[in-house]
Amino acid sequence: MCQHALSRRSFFHRMAMGSLAGGSILDLAWRRAAWAQAMVPSAPTDLFEIQSVTEGVYFAFARPQAVGNCNAAIFINSADVLVVDAHSKPSAAAGLIAQIKQQVTTKPVRYLVDTHFHWDHSQGNAGYRDAFGKDLKIIASDTTKKLQAQFSQTRLRESLDPHGHPFAGQPHIPVLLEAARQQLSATGSPEQKAQIADRIRQLETFQREMQDFAPMLPTVTFGKTYVIKDKAHDLHVEFHGRAHTAGDVVVFCPQKRVVATGDMILGTLPFLGDSFPREWPKTIDSVAKLAFDHVAGGHGAVQHGRQRMTSQRNYIEDLATRVEAGKKAGQSLSEIQKSMPVASIKALQADGYGDVVRGGRDESAMQAAVNTNIEHVFNRLGQR
Repeated sequence: MCQHALSRRSFFHRMAMGSLAGGSILDLAWRRAAWAQAMVPSAPTDLFEIQSVTEGVYFAFARPQAVGNCNAAIFINSADVLVVDAHSKPSAAAGLIAQIKQQVTTKPVRYLVDTHFHWDHSQGNAGYRDAFGKDLKIIASDTTKKLQAQFSQTRLRESLDPHGHPFAGQPHIPVLLEAARQQLSATGSPEQKAQIADRIRQLETFQREMQDFAPMLPTVTFGKTYVIKDKAHDLHVEFHGRAHTAGDVVVFCPQKRVVATGDMILGTLPFLGDSFPREWPKTIDSVAKLAFDHVAGGHGAVQHGRQRMTSQRNYIEDLATRVEAGKKAGQSLSEIQKSMPVASIKALQADGYGDVVRGGRDESAMQAAVNTNIEHVFNRLGQR
């Protein structure tokens, strides 16, 4: 999860600016119907852009949606497939399954890895289980399974409740719908009306699909390492330490020199609401010891090389160091935020990292995003 939840005021501002992209999704309410429909050759299969990373490894880049999905990494084994991360809903999983079948391989998915417990990476588990049955292994760290059981359903319920108080990283669907409907009535442009109407349809579809959602928990868990040895290559699912969450894992293929990292290492501004900001840079340092050339992150573009990874590591360390110093000096959150303008954060000024993670934000929006990161670091420092 990397997108920050929006306050009512900031959301209406963004809606007015037209910054939320629309697009088509499978208009299906229940996961079994979603899977069956997605298997139909004529069904829409445009939720992801499938990119080749290297021989036998693919990257499913998530296209913008009203309710976003994570990316996925796809490893083609000798007789089956391993997919990393399951997206925000079962119908999105069904869509990617259809795309894999049509664009990559007809081999079945036998392994699904949840890199962490967040909604946009694990709520699609049921879509894979419905498609491939009991032969599917859903793999995660012991901690991720516990966190899914503890938080997934309750956080989703809050995000669907008009009077709920969603976790900072989850969209408040009723508020998004209210804003979109008001924008629809206010605009006179036929083109904008069509875009907004499609956004409303996506939100309503997500709301219906997830209303009675029950999480599909991992079926295989481990402490440090789970290894799959295949004729094509080896796949190492590894826990290197707490980072974006308490249970993040990476999937490393030494023969193909690819690592899939979920939201531990990604191509957008990191989300720190469940993070361990003092430990996260050290966890990245541990992952950096692996022999890889390509990074398939949970959001943003696939990375070839280590420059963005290093910049992200330094950004988190810079925030943690400065926020911790401010807290020790007795500064309030607002005082710390005022003392940390974007221009003062070295990692955002080095190697083009700030431009990479800006994501179309203007200066004020970029500062607001960084301020949210600072707030999360402020709240998370010292968490056990």
